[in-house]
Amino acid sequence: MDHENIGGFFSYEDMHDDTGQENWKPVNQFGKALYKKSVDILNVTQTICDMLPDDDHAQDTKGFMMQNALLVSAKIAGARSMEYYSLQMESAVIIKVNICQLREQTWACLSFHNMEQQYVDVLRNEIEAFRKIFVDWVKAFDKSHDLPDEWHLFNDPTTFPEDDEPFNPDAFFEDFDPDEE
Repeated sequence: MDHENIGGFFSYEDMHDDTGQENWKPVNQFGKALYKKSVDILNVTQTICDMLPDDDHAQDTKGFMMQNALLVSAKIAGARSMEYYSLQMESAVIIKVNICQLREQTWACLSFHNMEQQYVDVLRNEIEAFRKIFVDWVKAFDKSHDLPDEWHLFNDPTTFPEDDEPFNPDAFFEDFDPDEE
Protein backbone atom coordinates (compact mmCIF):
# COMPACT_ATOMS: atom_id res chain seq x y z
CA MET A 1 0.00 0.00 0.00
CA ASP A 2 1.22 3.49 -0.85
CA HIS A 3 1.59 5.32 2.47
CA GLU A 4 1.51 8.70 0.72
CA ASN A 5 -1.88 7.89 -0.82
CA ILE A 6 -3.68 5.91 1.86
CA GLY A 7 -7.09 6.35 0.22
CA GLY A 8 -5.83 5.04 -3.12
CA PHE A 9 -7.00 8.22 -4.84
CA PHE A 10 -6.31 9.02 -8.47
CA SER A 11 -3.76 11.76 -8.96
CA TYR A 12 -3.47 14.29 -11.76
CA GLU A 13 0.29 13.81 -12.02
CA ASP A 14 0.01 10.03 -12.33
CA MET A 15 -2.68 10.22 -14.98
CA HIS A 16 -1.52 12.93 -17.36
CA ASP A 17 1.59 14.30 -18.99
CA ASP A 18 1.54 17.96 -20.06
CA THR A 19 4.79 17.88 -22.01
CA GLY A 20 4.56 19.18 -25.54
CA GLN A 21 1.49 21.37 -24.81
CA GLU A 22 1.42 25.06 -25.65
CA ASN A 23 0.26 25.90 -22.13
CA TRP A 24 -0.29 29.59 -22.82
CA LYS A 25 -3.25 28.86 -25.14
CA PRO A 26 -6.68 29.23 -23.48
CA VAL A 27 -7.81 25.85 -24.83
CA ASN A 28 -4.88 24.21 -23.03
CA GLN A 29 -5.31 26.24 -19.84
CA PHE A 30 -9.01 25.36 -19.63
CA GLY A 31 -8.25 21.79 -20.71
CA LYS A 32 -5.74 21.36 -17.91
CA ALA A 33 -8.17 22.80 -15.34
CA LEU A 34 -10.95 20.60 -16.72
CA TYR A 35 -8.78 17.51 -16.53
CA LYS A 36 -7.81 18.29 -12.94
CA LYS A 37 -11.48 18.74 -12.06
CA SER A 38 -12.29 15.41 -13.73
CA VAL A 39 -9.73 13.73 -11.45
CA ASP A 40 -11.43 15.37 -8.46
CA ILE A 41 -14.77 14.02 -9.71
CA LEU A 42 -13.25 10.59 -10.20
CA ASN A 43 -12.02 10.58 -6.59
CA VAL A 44 -15.35 11.76 -5.17
CA THR A 45 -17.14 9.18 -7.31
CA GLN A 46 -14.84 6.43 -6.03
CA THR A 47 -15.50 7.53 -2.45
CA ILE A 48 -19.27 7.50 -2.97
CA CYS A 49 -19.07 4.09 -4.64
CA ASP A 50 -17.10 2.78 -1.67
CA MET A 51 -19.93 3.93 0.62
CA LEU A 52 -22.66 2.12 -1.34
CA PRO A 53 -23.88 -1.29 -0.10
CA ASP A 54 -22.59 -4.51 -1.60
CA ASP A 55 -25.90 -5.73 -3.07
CA ASP A 56 -26.34 -6.46 -6.78
CA HIS A 57 -28.27 -3.28 -7.56
CA ALA A 58 -25.65 -1.10 -5.88
CA GLN A 59 -22.93 -2.93 -7.82
CA ASP A 60 -24.66 -1.85 -11.04
CA THR A 61 -24.81 1.76 -9.83
CA LYS A 62 -21.13 1.64 -8.87
CA GLY A 63 -20.20 0.25 -12.26
CA PHE A 64 -22.13 2.92 -14.15
CA MET A 65 -20.73 5.73 -12.01
CA MET A 66 -17.12 4.62 -12.29
CA GLN A 67 -17.46 3.99 -16.02
CA ASN A 68 -18.81 7.51 -16.55
CA ALA A 69 -16.16 9.15 -14.35
CA LEU A 70 -13.27 7.24 -15.92
CA LEU A 71 -14.45 7.91 -19.47
CA VAL A 72 -14.68 11.65 -18.81
CA SER A 73 -11.03 11.83 -17.78
CA ALA A 74 -9.92 9.69 -20.71
CA LYS A 75 -11.86 11.73 -23.27
CA ILE A 76 -10.49 15.01 -21.93
CA ALA A 77 -6.95 13.67 -22.23
CA GLY A 78 -7.68 12.53 -25.77
CA ALA A 79 -9.29 15.82 -26.79
CA ARG A 80 -6.37 17.78 -25.36
CA SER A 81 -4.02 15.88 -27.64
CA MET A 82 -6.04 16.77 -30.76
CA GLU A 83 -5.95 20.03 -32.60
CA TYR A 84 -8.88 19.65 -35.00
CA TYR A 85 -12.18 21.25 -34.06
CA SER A 86 -14.52 18.43 -35.15
CA LEU A 87 -12.50 15.82 -33.23
CA GLN A 88 -12.42 18.01 -30.12
CA MET A 89 -16.18 18.55 -30.40
CA GLU A 90 -16.79 14.83 -30.79
CA SER A 91 -14.94 14.23 -27.53
CA ALA A 92 -16.76 17.14 -25.89
CA VAL A 93 -20.14 15.59 -26.69
CA ILE A 94 -19.07 12.25 -25.21
CA ILE A 95 -17.73 14.05 -22.12
CA LYS A 96 -21.00 15.94 -21.66
CA VAL A 97 -23.11 12.79 -22.03
CA ASN A 98 -21.01 10.89 -19.48
CA ILE A 99 -20.86 13.71 -16.92
CA CYS A 100 -24.64 14.15 -17.18
CA GLN A 101 -25.15 10.41 -16.73
CA LEU A 102 -22.90 10.52 -13.68
CA ARG A 103 -24.98 13.36 -12.26
CA GLU A 104 -28.14 11.31 -12.92
CA GLN A 105 -26.67 8.36 -11.03
CA THR A 106 -26.59 10.51 -7.90
CA TRP A 107 -30.37 10.21 -7.92
CA ALA A 108 -29.99 6.41 -7.69
CA CYS A 109 -27.62 6.90 -4.75
CA LEU A 110 -30.29 8.87 -2.93
CA SER A 111 -33.42 7.00 -3.99
CA PHE A 112 -32.30 3.39 -4.08
CA HIS A 113 -29.24 3.21 -1.86
CA ASN A 114 -30.14 5.67 0.93
CA MET A 115 -26.98 7.72 0.49
CA GLU A 116 -26.94 10.81 2.67
CA GLN A 117 -27.69 14.02 0.75
CA GLN A 118 -24.47 15.72 1.88
CA TYR A 119 -22.29 13.19 0.01
CA VAL A 120 -24.33 13.45 -3.16
CA ASP A 121 -24.17 17.24 -2.92
CA VAL A 122 -20.37 17.12 -2.91
CA LEU A 123 -20.36 15.26 -6.24
CA ARG A 124 -23.09 17.47 -7.72
CA ASN A 125 -21.13 20.59 -6.73
CA GLU A 126 -17.97 19.19 -8.34
CA ILE A 127 -19.95 18.43 -11.51
CA GLU A 128 -21.32 21.99 -11.58
CA ALA A 129 -17.78 23.40 -11.22
CA PHE A 130 -16.73 21.05 -14.03
CA ARG A 131 -19.58 22.29 -16.24
CA LYS A 132 -18.45 25.90 -15.88
CA ILE A 133 -14.86 25.07 -16.89
CA PHE A 134 -16.17 22.84 -19.70
CA VAL A 135 -18.12 25.74 -21.24
CA ASP A 136 -14.99 27.92 -21.30
CA TRP A 137 -12.92 25.05 -22.71
CA VAL A 138 -15.32 24.41 -25.60
CA LYS A 139 -15.51 28.15 -26.37
CA ALA A 140 -11.71 28.13 -26.72
CA PHE A 141 -11.73 25.48 -29.49
CA ASP A 142 -10.37 26.86 -32.77
CA LYS A 143 -13.21 26.41 -35.29
CA SER A 144 -10.98 27.51 -38.15
CA HIS A 145 -8.56 24.63 -37.63
CA ASP A 146 -10.42 21.58 -38.81
CA LEU A 147 -10.55 18.68 -41.19
CA PRO A 148 -13.54 17.93 -43.42
CA ASP A 149 -15.98 15.71 -41.58
CA GLU A 150 -17.78 13.31 -43.88
CA TRP A 151 -20.59 13.11 -41.32
CA HIS A 152 -21.00 16.92 -41.32
CA LEU A 153 -21.65 17.10 -37.60
CA PHE A 154 -19.38 19.97 -36.57
CA ASN A 155 -18.25 21.52 -39.85
CA ASP A 156 -19.71 24.72 -41.21
CA PRO A 157 -22.15 23.65 -43.99
CA THR A 158 -20.88 26.45 -46.22
CA THR A 159 -17.50 24.72 -46.32
CA PHE A 160 -18.80 21.31 -47.47
CA PRO A 161 -17.14 20.09 -50.65
CA GLU A 162 -18.92 20.98 -53.92
CA ASP A 163 -19.39 17.34 -54.93
CA ASP A 164 -21.31 16.62 -51.74
CA GLU A 165 -24.92 17.11 -52.78
CA PRO A 166 -27.31 18.42 -50.15
CA PHE A 167 -30.11 16.11 -49.11
CA ASN A 168 -33.28 16.66 -51.13
CA PRO A 169 -36.24 14.93 -49.46
CA ASP A 170 -38.45 15.27 -52.57
CA ALA A 171 -35.92 13.49 -54.76
CA PHE A 172 -35.42 10.81 -52.13
CA PHE A 173 -38.85 9.31 -52.78
CA GLU A 174 -38.93 9.80 -56.59
CA ASP A 175 -37.70 6.28 -57.33
CA PHE A 176 -39.61 4.65 -54.50
CA ASP A 177 -42.64 2.61 -55.52
CA PRO A 178 -44.42 1.10 -52.49
CA ASP A 179 -46.22 -1.43 -54.74
CA GLU A 180 -42.92 -3.08 -55.71
CA GLU A 181 -42.42 -4.56 -52.27
